[in-house]
Amino acid sequence: MKKCISIIVALLLCRCVYAQYTLEDCQTMARENYPLIKQYELIEKLAEYNIVNAKRAWLPQITLSGQASYQNDVVSFPDEMTNVFEMVGISLNPLHKDQYRVSLDVSQIIWDGGYTKAKKEAEMADMEVKKLSNETDLYALEERINQIYFGILTLKEQEKQARLREKLLEENRNVIATGAANGVAAENDLNLIEAELLANQQYITRIKSSMNAYIKILSLMTGIDIQETAVFEKPAVPVPSTRQILRPELKLFDARLSALEIQKKISNTAVMPKFSFFAQGLYGYPGFNMFEDMLHYQWSWNYIVGLRFQWNVYSFYTKKNNIRNIEVNKNMVNVQKERFIYENNLQQSQTNAAINQMLEIMQDDDRIIELRTKIRIASESKWQNGIITMSELLKDITNETNARLDKSIHELEWLKKIYELKSITNN
Repeated sequence: MKKCISIIVALLLCRCVYAQYTLEDCQTMARENYPLIKQYELIEKLAEYNIVNAKRAWLPQITLSGQASYQNDVVSFPDEMTNVFEMVGISLNPLHKDQYRVSLDVSQIIWDGGYTKAKKEAEMADMEVKKLSNETDLYALEERINQIYFGILTLKEQEKQARLREKLLEENRNVIATGAANGVAAENDLNLIEAELLANQQYITRIKSSMNAYIKILSLMTGIDIQETAVFEKPAVPVPSTRQILRPELKLFDARLSALEIQKKISNTAVMPKFSFFAQGLYGYPGFNMFEDMLHYQWSWNYIVGLRFQWNVYSFYTKKNNIRNIEVNKNMVNVQKERFIYENNLQQSQTNAAINQMLEIMQDDDRIIELRTKIRIASESKWQNGIITMSELLKDITNETNARLDKSIHELEWLKKIYELKSITNN
């Protein structure tokens, strides 16, 4: 049992240490770890609450109120009429100056000209604008991940070529050390190659330090503890796509235009009359029948029902300017959209030019490496025969290493530009 546990732990440790990551993995993890991703749920909840509130405008509006009052004068009959009634045995007293009332008012909208519907549409449109604005920020995050990921790949390639150069230097150092021991090689040549090996080791140390810094940044952005020994896979070449722009910014512009169009709809419905049903029930003194209340002091039940018509004429004064403001804002959004498309097309053109340039440069990389390798091999033979100095040999070793590094860097730069173009169009 203990043996099985040890094996499982060992496998987990190996997986952790030698974990492999792709560009898509890092983009996904960074997106899920980014604080803005939590806003999606909050935006939807906020819109849901506002839409529910808008719908409740169609629910019956119920108001319970009560009052107790005292007034300096009340309704009463003139003395002449009071005297006449008294002659026939009827006593009419004025209403009491202390009055009491408890009432329940109910109002139900029948037609509001489409205002409530427009408000619900406005809340949905506002939610869409906020979500797409959030998506735009998250899209920019992917571009940052691309920069970091290709930076790590470039540094790893530099380290790889530095290791190959180290191997060549060590092979030549062994030859020189053997020659020096037999008295056929100069001690200074051994010193020269030892110094070059130390300088190469310093170069590797600087590369590893920069790489670790990049990996730490990537760890923070993805929320994953990425180890220095992690393997970063070279991305595949994307399939060429059309030049059609599918960026979230364009969807955001369209959503903003739709939201403004709905605001225009709200302005149009705001000037429409509103019809509602109303009912009022009250208990108190005096009631609606004041004559009866003059004869008898008593609290009574009363009610009133009917239809109400409301028309806010003031809305006509501001409607025209509101519509104009909306049209101006729509024009501003359209200008911003055109500017974005214009700049995006420029970026596409520049990036395509850079891709084509890198392709032309890469055509000669293999031939340059082949020639530099032949020159280095010939220089090793010349040095062994005493024709050239060690400094000249070291120069040819460096030239061969640089040629191999240049090829790798050119390929990565070409691939990076392709992914930049992919990011520019979101294709």
